[in-house]
Amino acid sequence: MESGSAALPARRWAAILLTASIGIASADDLVQTVDLYRAMAKPPDGKETNPVSNNNLADVMGVLRYVHQEVIVEHVAGDPERTSRKYGIDSFGHYRMKIRNPDSILKDPSKLAMPGFGRYGAFDYGVATSLDLLEGVVANGDYVGISKEDSPQINFTHPWYWFSVDGDCPNLPWQCVKPFDGCTAEAPPTKPQPCDPEGCAGKQDKDARNCSSNPHFTDPSDTDTARKCCLHYSQFPDKVIMGGLCNSSVKEPTGEIGCVYTYQAMGDKDFVNIDDLNGITSMPCGSDGKRKCTGWKDWRQNCYDPKGTYKQKFQCNDCSSTSPKWDVVIQKTSYCVEYDLHPYCQQTQDLCKDPRCMQLKKEEKETGLPFWKGKCEVRDNQRRAEAVAEYFLGDSVKDSHWLVDKAAMDASPACASKDSSVPNQCTPNPDGGPYCTRLFGGVCSSCYIPNTDPPYPDPTSQPMCPWDVLKEKGNGEAKPVQTKCASEDPLSLCCLYGIGTCGNVTGTDGSDAELTVKGFLLVTRMQDNKEMVKFAQRYVESFKGAVVDQAAFSDDIYSTWHYQPPTLPEQAWSDFGSTVNQSSGVSWNPSKPTPKPSGGGGGLTWLWIVIVVVVLALLGFGAFKYRQSQQAREPLLPSGQNPHVQMSN
Repeated sequence: MESGSAALPARRWAAILLTASIGIASADDLVQTVDLYRAMAKPPDGKETNPVSNNNLADVMGVLRYVHQEVIVEHVAGDPERTSRKYGIDSFGHYRMKIRNPDSILKDPSKLAMPGFGRYGAFDYGVATSLDLLEGVVANGDYVGISKEDSPQINFTHPWYWFSVDGDCPNLPWQCVKPFDGCTAEAPPTKPQPCDPEGCAGKQDKDARNCSSNPHFTDPSDTDTARKCCLHYSQFPDKVIMGGLCNSSVKEPTGEIGCVYTYQAMGDKDFVNIDDLNGITSMPCGSDGKRKCTGWKDWRQNCYDPKGTYKQKFQCNDCSSTSPKWDVVIQKTSYCVEYDLHPYCQQTQDLCKDPRCMQLKKEEKETGLPFWKGKCEVRDNQRRAEAVAEYFLGDSVKDSHWLVDKAAMDASPACASKDSSVPNQCTPNPDGGPYCTRLFGGVCSSCYIPNTDPPYPDPTSQPMCPWDVLKEKGNGEAKPVQTKCASEDPLSLCCLYGIGTCGNVTGTDGSDAELTVKGFLLVTRMQDNKEMVKFAQRYVESFKGAVVDQAAFSDDIYSTWHYQPPTLPEQAWSDFGSTVNQSSGVSWNPSKPTPKPSGGGGGLTWLWIVIVVVVLALLGFGAFKYRQSQQAREPLLPSGQNPHVQMSN
């Protein structure tokens, strides 16, 4: 393996050109296990009447982003008299999928969006709205697509992911759409773009499946035929595209047409009611507030809110994109509002990162339920994602901040090539990357280790790797032996990944790590809240404080660390101090800690005292000498005369 920075570009080009290695592992080990989620209306008893296909799913952060941005924002959500959320969404569904895409995609880098996945396409009412996706399915067979998302719609520390799964006749809607000839079906919630304005046949329409005008239809760019007839595979022109969901008797997907993903039959355990998650079913309803709300509709119409906390939303009187300051007011409502977000954060190009949004105070930015507040805050997005992940994944992620089950990660193949002489896009160079981690969404997601020597060439293009990236399957073996850190200082973060050793810091864990930013990083890297609590309690005691509520204190400290290093360690240390200072679990005696002057405050205090004493002594001596000199002079006026001189009569 090459060493030195000059060899790095060649290595990266090799990773692109060696197409045989572009898959995530060897040919006999290509099944990935991934936890996916949907926002949906829960079917009765949680039993699906229609298995998921011709649809989009997401990782846990992606599904929350979808609801937060596109479903619940009140001032853009539509009819205020509606009796349910947009699209009837009331639950999050969880799918543990096994995915194995066809070799025609895995071995062709031009068709890969990420290791193991084809290119993503959106579905609307069962219709694939992307020509690229339809052309891909026709040419390659069924496949699962992926899209890496990292937009300012929410703030988070790493990307999140959306997925697409094709199904039967993916170019036509579930039912015909008017004004297609002979269509009598009810209009869908939104008309799919391919069916506008002339309408479409439905997937199960006999004429669409037989397609007398073109019985071997394989050209999705023929938009007129594509809204009348089901597409066929180019390799099997007699077959209507059947979709990638395997037969229920199949345990492992094969990558052949009709079998690229599987999941277990759904039940109640695979759904969480959003109203339970956001607290609506625990809130008071009725004129006297003596009963609990039954759900979204009941709370919206009958919430007990005498102070009007939830009966308000944003009203945009003038939100012209050309105007630097928009005319936005808070409007009172007759109903309770689940969530609303200021238009500066919802409708501008930069959304949460718009300077006008960032300048708003918290109380000016959002209204609604506490669960949903903090859409533009990393910690709050993490909190919501953990609530969903913990509900479905249980103890495997509890108290870890993880959003992915380690068992699913371990059941999937290693991301990096097993053969270092035949690298893939997850084979790292000595400059700290690119590594791939499954901790970001359960898929092979690129990241880098900071402050290696040489440094990673483009750190702004990737997130920092999680602390345990070198412990993930295959990554430790893939790490080049030449990899080294530019510094042993924990502040540079590199040594905390287990590359070399860290110096200039004392202690090993929460019980003895020095109470500095370096000690904080040392304990943070352990990803153990018990150790962080030990460290934080010592911090409190160093300022003569005391922990009086261990549970509350532990909850507060939990928010101060993460499975990734902090981007700005000094800021993270400052935030840690603020969290401890404000914790309800701490009693301060005599007062909360304040920053110590550089070099220690005691020495400076005595220095000032000495200076003041010397100055006073000099002033006293000067006054004494002045008095002596005055006494030695002759008087200006004769003794006994009036000292006041009259200058005029």
